[in-house]
Amino acid sequence: MVMLDADAYGYATSALERPLTQQHRAGLTRLAAVFDKVLPAIEDEYATTYCTHVRDMAVLTAEVENLREK
Repeated sequence: MVMLDADAYGYATSALERPLTQQHRAGLTRLAAVFDKVLPAIEDEYATTYCTHVRDMAVLTAEVENLREK
């Protein structure tokens, strides 16, 4: 989970500075899919809430990137 959190933060920070490369965009898509698989397995309520927010940040980052292309 720590690595997922770090990856999501890294993608979001990079997206604030410049458009993401195609490789980074693919990684962001994979990251969101991993969060979707892992979230149901988390039993701690606080951890679930935190990880859901991190997942949402990754999804919003992907949406920002999609809007940049338009």
